[in-house]
Amino acid sequence: MEHPSPPEMVSGKVQDLLLDTQDVGDFLNELARYTAEDLSGPRGEVLCGITLLRHRTAATVASSGERAQLLDELQYNYDDGPCLRCAREGVLVHIPDFRTETMWPDYTAVVLEHGIHSVLAVPFELSGDEARAGLNLYSDRAHAFDAEAVEHAVSYVAQASKGLRLAVRLAQRSDAATNLKAALDSRTVIDTAVGIIIAQNRCSQDEAIELIKSASSTRNVKLREVAAAIVYSAGGGSLKTHFV
Repeated sequence: MEHPSPPEMVSGKVQDLLLDTQDVGDFLNELARYTAEDLSGPRGEVLCGITLLRHRTAATVASSGERAQLLDELQYNYDDGPCLRCAREGVLVHIPDFRTETMWPDYTAVVLEHGIHSVLAVPFELSGDEARAGLNLYSDRAHAFDAEAVEHAVSYVAQASKGLRLAVRLAQRSDAATNLKAALDSRTVIDTAVGIIIAQNRCSQDEAIELIKSASSTRNVKLREVAAAIVYSAGGGSLKTHFV
C-alpha cells in the first residue's frame, strides 16, 4: 500500500470537502471515495462504506462504490460483524485476515466468497444515544491496514465527525417535525369529526368522542381513520392542517 496523505493534508482535504459539497450526504459520499482512494495503492484497492445506526436500524449512508455498499449490506443480513460492532460499541475493530477469524463464522465465510480478506472499522464521535456510526474499510488483501493506515483512518473520522453530527441532528429535527405534523393533522380530522357528530346528533363533545372511540374499537380501525371517514361522508373531503 502506498503511503497515505500526511495528517495536515487529510485535515485540509476533509475541510475542503465540507465547504465544497452541497449537503452532508454529498460530503459523506465524497469522504468515502477520498478515503478509499487515499488508502489504495499498487498492491490493492481499498473500499469504503459509512454505516449509520438510528432507531436500532443500520444503513449505509455513503460508500466509495457499489461493491462497498454490497459488503456493508451483507453484514446487516447477519445483524453482527466488525462494522456493526464498531458502530454499536464505539470501538475500533481490525480484522487483519478473515481466513483466521473465528468470531463471526457465517459472515466471514460470505465475505471470503466476495474476495475480501481484511477489514478496518473506525467509530465516529457522535454525541448522545440517538445515533452511532462507523467508517468501514475493506481490502482484498490480508494485512492490508498497517499502523499508518489505521492512524490515518482515525484521522479521517475525527475530522468528519462534526459533519456527521450535523447530518444526524438535521435528520432528528426533520423526524420530529414530521411526527408533529402527523399528530396535528390527526387532531384536525378528529376535531372536525367530533363537530359533525355534535351537529348531526345534538350531543355533547364527550359523547361524540365516545362514539368515535366505540366505532374505532368495534371495527379495529385507528381513531383517525374513523374520523376521516365521518368527515368524508359529510362532504368534507380530505383535511389538512393550516397555520396562519
